[in-house]
Amino acid sequence: MEGNTVSYWNKTAKKTEYPRLEKNLEVDILIVGSGITGITCAYCLAQKGANPVVIEAGGLCDGSTGNTTGKVTIQHDNVYSRIYKKYGMDFAKDYVESQSGALDFIRSRVKAESIDCQLTDSTSYLYAVTQEDMKLVEKEFDVAAGLGIDVEMIRKPDFPPDSIGMVALKNQAVFHPVRYVQALAKAAVSKGAKIYCDTKAIRVEDEDIKTVYCENGLVVKAKHLVMATQYPIYDGPNIFFTRLYAKRAYGIAVDAKRDWPDGNYISAGEPTRSIRTHVEDGKRILIVVGEDHATARGEDNTELHYENLIQFAGSLAGVNRVLAKWSAQDYETPDHVPYIGRISDHSNVYAATGFKKWGLTSGTLAGNMIADLITTGNTRYEELYSRKRGDYSSSIGKTVTEVAGSVGELIKSKFETTESIQNLKPGEGRVINFEGRKAGIYRDFDDHVTILDISCTHMTTELNFNVAERTWDCPAHGGRYSADGKLLEGPPKDSLKVLFQGSFSDLVVKKHR
Repeated sequence: MEGNTVSYWNKTAKKTEYPRLEKNLEVDILIVGSGITGITCAYCLAQKGANPVVIEAGGLCDGSTGNTTGKVTIQHDNVYSRIYKKYGMDFAKDYVESQSGALDFIRSRVKAESIDCQLTDSTSYLYAVTQEDMKLVEKEFDVAAGLGIDVEMIRKPDFPPDSIGMVALKNQAVFHPVRYVQALAKAAVSKGAKIYCDTKAIRVEDEDIKTVYCENGLVVKAKHLVMATQYPIYDGPNIFFTRLYAKRAYGIAVDAKRDWPDGNYISAGEPTRSIRTHVEDGKRILIVVGEDHATARGEDNTELHYENLIQFAGSLAGVNRVLAKWSAQDYETPDHVPYIGRISDHSNVYAATGFKKWGLTSGTLAGNMIADLITTGNTRYEELYSRKRGDYSSSIGKTVTEVAGSVGELIKSKFETTESIQNLKPGEGRVINFEGRKAGIYRDFDDHVTILDISCTHMTTELNFNVAERTWDCPAHGGRYSADGKLLEGPPKDSLKVLFQGSFSDLVVKKHR
């Protein structure tokens, strides 16, 4: 499995190929992003008689949707006790209702469109392994019960190992996320939507008619622009980089040695451990996700995150074989509640972000909400998920910590030392001094090297090499670039400058001239 970081969902789904955009367009509604948010929005709009156009940088579900755990649940770790403490019971009730509506939507679409995505009813558990964790679990149980959620407190559970108690939320679900989104996309197209892949949006001009510039030189003009891109490609007045905090998590799919109980599990404390079962061709597959950390601020050797998950899976049910390993990036808001809706008052630009790794329900909700905003001008939960809510004031400690951490990483990066290219191995990246400047070098398995200016094009923080994904990642705001410098995700708008490309031997000769 070394070096192969394709999710189990993308490995096992038969993915539809959609064409690349080949000409400039003028459309009523443009959706950027073809994950669960963008495709749900396209489907809902097409159902209402609109003809949305979706563009995607890669292929369907290449981003976070294809790298999730595949849980469809209103149980988002200890979210209800947090929301209740910050905003009160009425806000928490609306959160429950909105997320439950998203779960109901998925169930109804699977039935109505005959979608084969292994949607299975399941119970979700938030479990504790320490007494401090148990206090969080008990708080979550008390608030959830007060909200009318079907919950149960379980003392001394048999699974997961070492757990001392957990709260169970019944009537939740799991599915194969890529198969679901693929089928929903097909249904959206049949109703009038159009989808173009390999068409990366890189810049937006905010005028009465939104102008989106694509990487291939094409331009799309739209009356309504939906940014279903995890990090919004256009900021407006929001300064999103101060209120969206990039986090990475890792996942593995395992052929296990022993049986284990059904259900979805997530730990209340750190390190995060998320567990579920998937059934493929009658065989049970163990899915384990976790090892969360701020982007580019985890282990220097990011492969250790996979090793930790494999060791944990072994403690659960033993490991015959690791079938897949992958990672994903998502964003947190100060108060752990997503932003969904207009980016400014009366705007016809819409964002959906900050899902905190619970994007299958929140993204489904976002697609429905934005479709309503476009077609009717309003939606029931607009205020709940508005970027104007008091998320800064209710979470001042987290905001200060995250922003200070970003500033600290920017400063720290300027003082980090460089390495030599001596003994650089294939698949390895390093920070070096190249022609009098700090740069990043990567040597691939064909003995080709690429040297980049590794000052992030967002705010010039110097990047760290991600060993597991072979990417250059920004520790300040989560920008990520491929080994050849191409922008992958996050707040930056431009790719990195290439300083040298050639064989490793050519580089050695060059350095010794």
